[in-house]
Order: sequence, then C-alpha cells, then structure tokens
Amino acid sequence: MNYKQQIEEDKMNQIMERNIEYLNQLTEQMKSDQVSVFAGAGVSVASGYVDWKNLLKPICKLLRLDINGNLTEIAQYYKNQYNRQGLNDIIFNEFAKLPKNNKNVMWLAKLPIKEYWTTNYDDVIEKELEKQDKSVQIIKNQELLKYHNPKYKAILYKMHGDKEDPDDAVLTKEDYETYDEKRPLFTKLLAVELVRKTFLFIGFSFNDPNLERILSLAKSSLNSKNLRRHYCFMRKVQITDYLNSDNIISSQMVDKYVKDTKYQELRIADMENYGISTILVDDFNQITIMLEYLYKKYTIDNVFISGGINPKDLSNYGRFNNVHSTKDGLNRAEQFLTLLGEKLVDNGFQIYTGFGAGVGNYILSGVLESKKNILTNTDIINNDIHISSLLGAEEQRKNKIRRRLIEQCSSIIIVFGYSNSENESGIYCEYELAQKCGDFIIPVKETGFAAEQIYNLLNKDNKISEDVQHLNSACDLDEMVSGIIQALKNHKINEDKKLRQRLFSSISMYGIGVFISYHYNNDHVIAKEITQIVNKDKLNIYTVVKENKKKKDPKVIRSWIDEQIKKTKITILLISGQTLTREYVSYELEKSIANGNTIIPILIDSKLNNFNRRKVKLINKKLHEKLSGKNTKMRYWYRDNGVVNITNWLDESLEEGEI
Repeated sequence: MNYKQQIEEDKMNQIMERNIEYLNQLTEQMKSDQVSVFAGAGVSVASGYVDWKNLLKPICKLLRLDINGNLTEIAQYYKNQYNRQGLNDIIFNEFAKLPKNNKNVMWLAKLPIKEYWTTNYDDVIEKELEKQDKSVQIIKNQELLKYHNPKYKAILYKMHGDKEDPDDAVLTKEDYETYDEKRPLFTKLLAVELVRKTFLFIGFSFNDPNLERILSLAKSSLNSKNLRRHYCFMRKVQITDYLNSDNIISSQMVDKYVKDTKYQELRIADMENYGISTILVDDFNQITIMLEYLYKKYTIDNVFISGGINPKDLSNYGRFNNVHSTKDGLNRAEQFLTLLGEKLVDNGFQIYTGFGAGVGNYILSGVLESKKNILTNTDIINNDIHISSLLGAEEQRKNKIRRRLIEQCSSIIIVFGYSNSENESGIYCEYELAQKCGDFIIPVKETGFAAEQIYNLLNKDNKISEDVQHLNSACDLDEMVSGIIQALKNHKINEDKKLRQRLFSSISMYGIGVFISYHYNNDHVIAKEITQIVNKDKLNIYTVVKENKKKKDPKVIRSWIDEQIKKTKITILLISGQTLTREYVSYELEKSIANGNTIIPILIDSKLNNFNRRKVKLINKKLHEKLSGKNTKMRYWYRDNGVVNITNWLDESLEEGEI
C-alpha cells in the first residue's frame, strides 16, 4: 500500500470512529427518551418506492427539462402548464404499489422512539410501527394536532401530507413558499421539538431541498444558548453516481464529482455550526448496520429475569433452601433474589421481568435497596426495572408480553421455574424466545427446577460459557451474584467488540458492484482471491458480491443471479477450459449484458488449461458471439499478473468503457 492509500484508509477509519462516537451519544439520549426521528425520501427507496427525483422523471421528460434541476420548480412548471391532476396521479399511482420489506424502517420502529416526523407520502413507517405492536397516531394535517391522544405508543407527523390525499401534498414551489401560511402549526411545533429533543435525520441527500428547509428553520430558531445536538445520516457523494449508461466516467463528470464532494464537505461543516452532526455512510444500506448497532447498544444493558415458583406453594424453592440461612426474615432464596436485583441496578443494568411468582417481588425489593435508589430519584423504578406482570393473563397475551420484553434485552437470567415439563412451564417459552433473539443465557443451575434442566440442555451442546460454569462452584450468595454480574459484564465487552468490528468491516462493502462469473470447479480459488483483494481495499471503490452459501435449486440459483447482477456495474468473466459452455455462465453473461454491465474477460492461462493461439482465437470468437459483437480487451491472469493488477483493470474499464 502506498502512502496515498494509507492516508485515505486512515481518513476513512477516522470517519468511522467519529460515527461510532455519534451513535453512542444517540444511544444515551434514547435511554432518556430524548430522541425523535425525521425520515426523508431515501428511507422509502428500500421499500420499492422511487425517490423524489425519479418520481418527477416522467414530468422532466415531458417538459424536456434536466432532471438535475430544481425539482420543486419542475413540479410547479408542470402544474402551470397542465394543472395539478397529473402530479396527483403520479403520487397516487406510485404509492399504490405494495411495499417490500425495509430493514431500516424495521430497526427505526424497534427503537425506543415515540415521535416520528417525515416528508414522505407513503405509509411505510406507520405500517412497520404496527408490526412492532406500537399503536400509532398519524398527524397528516395540522387540524389533527388538537386530537392528540396520549394512549398511542407513537406519533407520526406527516408534514407534507399523505398519499391518500394527493391534492393536499406539498410538492410544487408554490406549496413550499406558502407552507408557513397554510401549515404554520407544523413549522412551529417542529421548531419547538428541535430545541426540546435530539433528532436523528435519515434518508436525506446533501442537496435535498427538505433538508435545506429544516436547516433554515434550525438557523432561525436556535442560538448558541439553547443549541441542541442533532444527528444526520448522509450518503457520501459516490463515483458510481457519475457513470454514464455505458459505465464510463468522462473528464467532465470527474470534475462534477470533485465539486460535489467539496460541496458536501462544506454542507457538513455548515450543519455542524447549527448543532447537526453528520454520520457519513457509503450507502443507504450501511445505515441498516448502524441502526442495528443503535438498537443493540440500547439493549446491551437490559437483562430479562425469567423464573418463578409454584404460586400455590410460595415457600417451596426446592433444594436451594437446603442450606439453611435466614437474614432480615428472608430465607436463602429470597436473599439471593433481593441481592441479585440490587447488584444488577448498582452495576448499571436495567431489569425486565414478567414478575414470576416468588421471584419478581424480591427482585423489586433489591432494586429498592440499590444505592441508586436515593430519595431524590423518584423515577428509579421506571428507569431500572420494567415490569409486565403475566399473572392472570391469557396464554396468547402472555406470549406477546414475553416476546416484547425479551426482544428488548441482550441477556436472560433463568432462576427456579417450578415445573420441569417443557409443556407446562413458561420458563421454557422464555428460554426459546431468548435463543431466537440470540440473547446471552445464564441458567443458574444451583436454583434447580427448570433452570437446572435448561443448564443441562445447553451444557450438552457446549453452549455454556466458562463464566456461567463457574457459578456452580459458588456456595456463598455474594459470590454467586458477583459471578452473574461478571458474566454479564464480560458479555457486554464481547458484544461491544463485535458491534464495532461489524461497523469497520462495513467500510469496504459499498463500492461499485462487481459480479464474478466462472466455472466453480475450475476457478473458485481464483474467484475467491479476487474477492478478497478487491473487498479488502479500504479505498472502497469496488465491491465484489459474494455467494454466502452454495445453492442447488436451479430456480433459486437464477433468482440469486438476477438479484445480485442488479447491484453491479461490472462483470468479471474468468475463462478456463469449458467456461463458455457452462449453463450458468451463459445465463450470467446474458443478464450482465441486459443490465448494461461492463464485461472484463480474464483468461486463466495456467499450464493445466494449456491455451495455445488457436484455442485463444476460438475463445475470442465465442465470446464475441455471446457479447453480441461487442469488443472487449482480454486479460491473462498469470501473464499479466492479475493479483497485482486486478484493481487497475477495474479502473481501466471505467475510463475506457470496454463494451
């Protein structure tokens, strides 16, 4: 790696370190219920809807205007010439489509956020909130503000209207200019919220007119005395945005790329002056990893306590009380549970529980005895223990509560459990839910009953950590509780490392997409080598798509090929003996050409293949036919030193345009 690459890689690592710092700050704000979300058009793209630019593409074509112009003006010109109905039809028809699954919206809905703002017309956010069992009040015009209902778990403010009322949607230049006259309450409420809450802006580009308006509002309503910190996900200006239909970048577009990159840097600096810190991402898909990071950082201190004893015999803690011990009128089991609740809170963990019989009340007593429970802290219970009693609830309702609580936790402690039968005990249900969620499971074997059975099940499969195994040798209650706390702390450290590593790994995931077509049996080693070389390049110009698991079903294989090639602009064709006669190679070339990909043929000129001039000429002829007569430049993997030059060949394909 030369010094320029080292400097660039260091710069990218610094950006990610800063991003992590911002995400951690956001997590702390979420724990205090101080975060609101503002979603722009980019959020809905993953649902299959177009962004604003593509929404107005037909209009630009009709008016013969540049799509890169001012979109609000373009919408206004259309209305002036053809009336509003055409715009309404575009909105109505586009958002009548059924949305695809959207991971970013899913994570947003999972986060502990009560207020969502959006300029989007679709119903993606409200539908996902409902999926997450959050009732949502939709405010799509300012008249509905007077009907605020505190019973709703979330509020969605649709500042620019709704797809169901396209006549009232904010779209034209006139709509924007008269916004404060027609919708003044939205503007005033947002101005107040910008001071009162921390906002996470998502789905905005650096030149988004909606972001410009919010910035203007922030500038007019905030000053240095009451400046609140906000955060904005923003996609970096990418070289892929400047390629033409033949995947070539002209010198003119290189100049535009450089200017836009500089403009974005200036915009980010300007936003920082008004309290908005930018979380710079390579792609909107990278936001998914960051939102998951936010959610897992929020839940990392949350511990679900699963357990209970027979409600008809509240003195029966089984063998745990065979060691006689009483203190302050409490038996050994009651002392253990009280101490566990106290120490969890003392060490910064938040407790979630279904308040199992003979367990929940003593955990709560421990929380009340915590050093954090001082007279001035009246919110100790709300902050440190989250109780949803399962007593008397119907089975379906119980399972719904269990799922909701366990999904918000990173760890589960299992104690007692009066029934050893999987069919009769809710403990097993909670254990299975925790497994599905990937929670860290601590079954305290010493407490017996279902906890012991679950310990033995996990131990049989070597799924008990050393920290949990050490609990078996602890006889003293203080030692046992300390062991549980240490196990949770170690889990937290390991999870933190994994989350950071995943974010840093994502740096090189979102370059120009590259698909490798090859005969698996002959060339999978070289294909793997190319993937590693390209994807480990922290300059992040290219990204090779990978097949994580070998597929056998022909329909599944073709579907995977279709989906992956759509994400790419370059196809590398590795040619050995029978490559061009292989069914899937032919299909991949066909789909690559249809997608407009640049094709880079590479001859695997090994001794095994033994390519002479006649064979190479024949291969070129076949390739010429498959590429519909388009000329390509053939590279030789060994002769031309492919290991060293593969990224150079990719660069040349953009500059020269090889198809």
